[in-house]
Amino acid sequence: MFLAPSKIIARWAFNVQDWNPSEEQYKKALLCIQSEERVRIEKFKFFIDSKLALVGRLLMRFLFNKLYKIPWNEIKFGRTKENKPILIKPESNPNDPIINFNISHHGDWVVLVAAENCRIGIDVMKVEYPKKQTVQEFFETLRDQFSNFEWNIITKPLQEIDQLHQFYRYWCLKESYVKAVGIGLALDLKTIEFHLPENDERMNISENVKTLKTKTKLYINNEFEYQWKFEELYLDNLHCVAISYSTLGDVDTIEGGGFEKINIEEILNSDIVL
Repeated sequence: MFLAPSKIIARWAFNVQDWNPSEEQYKKALLCIQSEERVRIEKFKFFIDSKLALVGRLLMRFLFNKLYKIPWNEIKFGRTKENKPILIKPESNPNDPIINFNISHHGDWVVLVAAENCRIGIDVMKVEYPKKQTVQEFFETLRDQFSNFEWNIITKPLQEIDQLHQFYRYWCLKESYVKAVGIGLALDLKTIEFHLPENDERMNISENVKTLKTKTKLYINNEFEYQWKFEELYLDNLHCVAISYSTLGDVDTIEGGGFEKINIEEILNSDIVL
């Protein structure tokens, strides 16, 4: 059986702190997305949450407009039963590649990843101290999401900030995998165990901002999942990202690379037909 080649076609990052829209520009941006999404986004209590969600929807549309030349007014998204966004219009042809994409946002960044002919997921997290809790109280609420092996690595550093970096690195890995497989709450996270590269139990910030890490391995119920690959990096000193992907064919056909920074001018100056 012939298996189509697999490749990552987009790794995009948008810093929402770089976009301070006027009321007119923000209204224009809202008009560029589907009406039901616009209604949902306008209900957010805080503007930053609205902006993060809006940028995510804009990036999704920009993906298919820029890479596949689909006019904006012909693009329509739906959601799977797991609430994962999918393209429903225009309908694909049998010979077209299977396009999977995923978005995530937290802190200052919205990220998108897309691939042809492979499952893929992404997660971004801002490394920050918990609000209204100590670090140890925060850890205690999520301890059962990690294996003993992982937890020993998370809590190994002496400084709390280093423990938080470890925690969010593991959390991004788990979330990106869950989003790639699309199972969600049905998955027991502590059965998903990540093994970091030797001598890389803490990504050194000064050396690894914008440097891709690709050697992390996944074990599920103690079985090595060879078909799954991972990419990790920091977008800046506080925001870590993880990408999980598994190909339908030969995993070596995936092409590596870093993130492309996208700005609002690129999106709003594209071929938009309202």
